[in-house]
Amino acid sequence: MERNINHYSFIADAMLGKIARKLRIFGFDTVYDPNLDDMDILNSSKYYGRIVLTNDRILFRRCKKKGIDTIHLDNRTELENLVTIFRSLDIESISSQNLPHLCTYCNGTLDTIIDKNSIKDQIPDRLLHSKDVFYKCSLCNKIYWIGSHMERLASLIRDINTKLTSPN
Repeated sequence: MERNINHYSFIADAMLGKIARKLRIFGFDTVYDPNLDDMDILNSSKYYGRIVLTNDRILFRRCKKKGIDTIHLDNRTELENLVTIFRSLDIESISSQNLPHLCTYCNGTLDTIIDKNSIKDQIPDRLLHSKDVFYKCSLCNKIYWIGSHMERLASLIRDINTKLTSPN
């Protein structure tokens, strides 16, 4: 059974940029700024109700002491860290449908571009002629399209789901 993941939001510490980008692609509202210090993370998570993702034991303990939801990731592989997050939230599977969800750069929502000619000055000609679907971030205006990286993401999702369905 797939749970509604849209209600989970995170803030990731400075060492978890790749994890933050993957979570955004999967549809999780995830704040990541490598310049945030521990106090910024604590204050933001408390104010906005975000779950802190960290591999810093001291930050993890500080969150627990302040009653802030946190998940400790212990520098295992990206796959294992993502599985740890989803298991902590009782998420049984991740869907590969309708990817990508959020801008990997700024966490903004992605809007489907109806008229690809409207972005012809922002993308290489080869993409304009070889791709039909494009997305634009509502905040930073970054342009996205479905490319070979989506095959790698689909493989990652399959691996995540396999691990989620197997016993710990």
